[in-house]
Amino acid sequence: MTWTLRLPWEGGRIADRDAPVGLVFRVPDAEGRLTRRFRVVT
Repeated sequence: MTWTLRLPWEGGRIADRDAPVGLVFRVPDAEGRLTRRFRVVT
C-alpha cells in the first residue's frame, strides 16, 4: 500500500501519502452482528 484515501470531511488532499497503513478486522459478536476493529500498522 502506498497511500491512504481520505474521507471528504477530513479536508485536504484525497490521497494522503504520509498517513500510516491501517487494517480493519470484522469479527462477529455473540448475536452474529459484525463488529469492526481498526488498527494502525506502524
